[in-house]
Amino acid sequence: MSAKQESEAKRAAGRKRELEAKLHKIFEYMRLERHQGNWGMDINHWDWVPGVGVISMLEYGTGTGQDEVTDYLLHWVNRNKQKAEGVRVINSLAPYAVFPELYRLTGDPWFLSRAQEVAAWMLDTAPRTREGALEHTVTEAVEFPEQVWADTVYMAVLFLARLAGLTGDQELAAAAVQQTLQHLRLLQDPATGLLFHGWNSRAGSHMSAARWARANAWVALAVPDIVAGTGSLTAIPQELYSRYRRLASALRQAQGAGGLWHTVLDRPDYYEETSASAGIACGFLKAVKSGLLEDAYLESAEAALAGILPLIREDGEVQGVSGGTPVMPSIAAYNTIERYPALYGQGLVMQLLTEALDLGEMKHRLERQEHEERQEHQGPEEHEERQGRQEDQGHEEHEERQGGQEDQGREEHEERQGGQEDQGREEHPERQGGQRRQEQSEGIGSLNVEWEAGG
Repeated sequence: MSAKQESEAKRAAGRKRELEAKLHKIFEYMRLERHQGNWGMDINHWDWVPGVGVISMLEYGTGTGQDEVTDYLLHWVNRNKQKAEGVRVINSLAPYAVFPELYRLTGDPWFLSRAQEVAAWMLDTAPRTREGALEHTVTEAVEFPEQVWADTVYMAVLFLARLAGLTGDQELAAAAVQQTLQHLRLLQDPATGLLFHGWNSRAGSHMSAARWARANAWVALAVPDIVAGTGSLTAIPQELYSRYRRLASALRQAQGAGGLWHTVLDRPDYYEETSASAGIACGFLKAVKSGLLEDAYLESAEAALAGILPLIREDGEVQGVSGGTPVMPSIAAYNTIERYPALYGQGLVMQLLTEALDLGEMKHRLERQEHEERQEHQGPEEHEERQGRQEDQGHEEHEERQGGQEDQGREEHEERQGGQEDQGREEHPERQGGQRRQEQSEGIGSLNVEWEAGG
């Protein structure tokens, strides 16, 4: 290992230890009892807020092999599952996304049967818009008839895809892909590639037409997992891939100089928002790992990570997270949303840090793969041509060295001979004169010579 490689390895190991320490603190902060009654931080209820929290905890626990985390989630389900009875809205489905993995870990058939029951409701009963997209419904006493929100992709479609991946159910897989593509079609801005927060089917408009950052984060983060869960069960339309890549490209262009994204993506005068930035960056990491995006997106994710780390307090609280945000009546209204700690903010940062644990190893592996691919693409003809050039150059250099040595030898030989003859001519009369002086005075003189030598 070279000195440079050794230095990079030490730096990566140090960063990994830092991330592990911060992850533990975030996890501990999320489950503090003193958060009870706090809408943003109370984990003991059944809705999208704790749902994103437990999804994130599961990724942290399974990604790091910490049984403490998965044990906590099992206890959490047992404490709170009764609160889910009779609640059938899109936002309340988020916690079910952990059920397929908990079934794998425990073999408890209740997780599977309950998940299948909820999935059947989604396919058969959940309200839809006239385009066939799932209508975004919430636990609060308010309705958004025939409205499509980007949030739905993460809160509900992700669950469908994970259950399909567990059971091999092709119908679930096809439904997850269809809903993802339908949301992209209805929400993606053809001019910029970014997503609008919502679509009103009745009015045929994007309402306030805000390109809200966390809406984009939900989709950027969910799609790699949805494709991974369904790709072996149903065809993924090329349109879905192209739309996702266009979204990612637009997001990379909208990224702020400090690595974070602004709460409205095309308004750099609005505040930077932590949860959206973490979700987008984590989506980039997952997409690069799965081959959905090119390696260049790692640089964008690293910049976001560097901007987010200082926002994690010593006690594990994540700062700069905007509160719950429906589709607002105007773009300006998004900039008035208060910021405070929330489980979804903690969770999205937790997911980013978990994905980034092996970032150094992944970059090294990708660099090695690129090097091997370049060698393979050179082909035998280029290899032979390069060898021929090296051999020709070697012959030319050898002949040139030989010729130079012969010329130098002749020149040195002639110079020595000439020098000796001149010295002999100069010394002969001097010796004769010296002998005469010696004979006259008995004295001989001497000669001394010195030589120097870096949502």
